Amino acid sequence: MKQKKLLVSMFLLLFCGTLVCATKSQAKILTIKHSTKNVYTTKYQREATSYLTKWKKGKRTLDAPLLVKNPYGTLSTSIYFYAVSTEPLYAKYTITAKGAETISGTLAGGSEANVRLTHEYLIPGLAAGRKNTVEINFYNAANEWKKTVRFSTTPKKEKAIPKIKKVKNGKSKTAVSLGFYAMFGHDKSDATNIYYYDNNGVSRGLTPLNGYRTDRILTVDGNWIFSYDIDKLAVMNRLGHIVRQISLKGYELHHDFMYDAAHKKLLCLVNDKKKKTIEDVVISVDIKTKKTKKLVDFAKLMSASRKKHVQRKGGKNTYGGTELDWLHLNSLDLINDGELIVSSREESSLVKVSNIYKKPKIKYIIHSGSLYKKTSLAKYLLKRTGVKFVGHAGQHTITVEKDDTLPNGQYYLYLYNNNFGSAKTLPKFSWKSYKGVGSYKKGKASYYYKYLVDEKKKTYRLVKKFAVPYSSVVSSVQHFDENITFSSGMNHTYGEYDKNGKMIRTFTYQSKRYAYRVMKYKYDIF
Repeated sequence: MKQKKLLVSMFLLLFCGTLVCATKSQAKILTIKHSTKNVYTTKYQREATSYLTKWKKGKRTLDAPLLVKNPYGTLSTSIYFYAVSTEPLYAKYTITAKGAETISGTLAGGSEANVRLTHEYLIPGLAAGRKNTVEINFYNAANEWKKTVRFSTTPKKEKAIPKIKKVKNGKSKTAVSLGFYAMFGHDKSDATNIYYYDNNGVSRGLTPLNGYRTDRILTVDGNWIFSYDIDKLAVMNRLGHIVRQISLKGYELHHDFMYDAAHKKLLCLVNDKKKKTIEDVVISVDIKTKKTKKLVDFAKLMSASRKKHVQRKGGKNTYGGTELDWLHLNSLDLINDGELIVSSREESSLVKVSNIYKKPKIKYIIHSGSLYKKTSLAKYLLKRTGVKFVGHAGQHTITVEKDDTLPNGQYYLYLYNNNFGSAKTLPKFSWKSYKGVGSYKKGKASYYYKYLVDEKKKTYRLVKKFAVPYSSVVSSVQHFDENITFSSGMNHTYGEYDKNGKMIRTFTYQSKRYAYRVMKYKYDIF
């Protein structure tokens, strides 16, 4: 018996030294009781910081860390972790839950070259409504394992989270890409939150929003940027703390925004509240100063086509207002410095604008119909070349793709071609050249389209196309790693294709209406 005890003691000495030990944390996961429910208030955010500051004052070691549930209210299934180690270390985490995808990552950009004594992290994306085991492994600068901390918790699944009704694998043998899906604008105004899902279709929580969806998540200087109301943007740090709020006075967000790294500005599609038209203005937003500037007013820039539009029958736009929604811009991207391309759903056009920060000018238009015939805009039309194809109609998510193997002046554009043949403000528009387009409720298919643009020759041609589930409105496509993600809003589906257009996996979600977009992100953006 004494010999057994001696052997056990020797084992513990060899493999469980001062720091070289796997420990199941006995620390209780604390919850902050906020005095307000609105996450996007100074009061809510300050309360969280105050509690964390107070709780961190205790002796918080790797054996007894501080654990707090979603302190800043921004990532519903996240756990805040704080501890101090006795030597510089970095941390990697793994989250496991029955039926959910196992998620692993490195916390706060740690590596053998980036070790620390103070460990303050937000562990994101625990599976909602399931028992999660979180394992955090600590390593030193020599990349040697030093400590494992484990704890388990079952985050509440919010009732608002849309259910994934069906997960279907396609015929492609390509693996689904690593990352999480973010669903934006589910059921429009009924539930505007951001919903997160893993590759198994399991909910990984939500980010609450106040009164309007966000159209994407941007990462700028290690922070997230997203909209949380019709005229407000939030900047969130890696701990989920809202560190800055930006109010767009006089403007309302719609459909899309992006970051121009060269100018350190956000570019946003907005409504100018002083105008009688909507969804036809681009502004810039300085993240630091919060100043806004109107860059492009398409009602002036494209007045020749603006004159052709009339108000819908009944005298109101789709939002119930009397402003004319004549262009309906729904996405944007940068081609070069100061050169922007936008997508117009109502005109089924792609418009490139140059010199956006000083004196905007139309550079070209891609359009397959006769809308611009005999107008001053006709001279900007690019010539369609290559094999014959039906042009895009009611398209979304225009995106630029550069390729170093292409000559100067050439690049790719890809988009979600809704293949929807309707423009209520253009009742006389002819859809004859758009063979096979669908109606609002019914259509054969929508498509992924990829164009090769040659600005020197003033041409474009279709280089890739494949069918996706039909959706007359909303929806998205996105290049992600080597795959192509999609969302077809009216079909209530999203998923992933391989680079050849073969389905890898499709998810069907519960919805009364649709989700505006579903996009995919790497877990390391947390």
